[in-house]
Amino acid sequence: MRQALGRLFGGRFWALALKELRQIRRDRRLAISLIVPPTLQILLFGFALDSKVRDLRLGVVDESRTAESRELISVLTQNPTFRLAGSYATPETVGRELGIGRLDVAVVVPYDFARRRARGRPATVQVLLNAANANTAQIAQGYVEGAVAFLNRDLGGARAGPVELRTALL
Repeated sequence: MRQALGRLFGGRFWALALKELRQIRRDRRLAISLIVPPTLQILLFGFALDSKVRDLRLGVVDESRTAESRELISVLTQNPTFRLAGSYATPETVGRELGIGRLDVAVVVPYDFARRRARGRPATVQVLLNAANANTAQIAQGYVEGAVAFLNRDLGGARAGPVELRTALL
């Protein structure tokens, strides 16, 4: 491999690398200045970056208005990540609120949610995410998927159909 690199750079690369290593070995201050700042940056950025998201404003459109839909909303709002900001009458209204930045996440439960689950068929729930901050939107999507997985696993029962998500980033 060294021969391949030697041919690639004509031997000049290794000569330059050796010269720089000798210079670093001679000057201890240079070695410290090459090691300490990147190490401090890694440590500081590691503490500064927090992947936990809290108090996301959640808007809900519950067209089903059944115990099953209220259970889904309850599972979402029990998570400290979400704070229920309001219930809305139509998906258009909640979409407008997302568009102007008053909401971070919206969940639209369709009118046939409970009926489809009772028949053992999948019930699709629409999740709308404000993608102004793409990282927060992706984390919020993960939290919603986790809540729905909990609902499917622990509260679904033997006959109930699964809840499926249809996600849109706005």
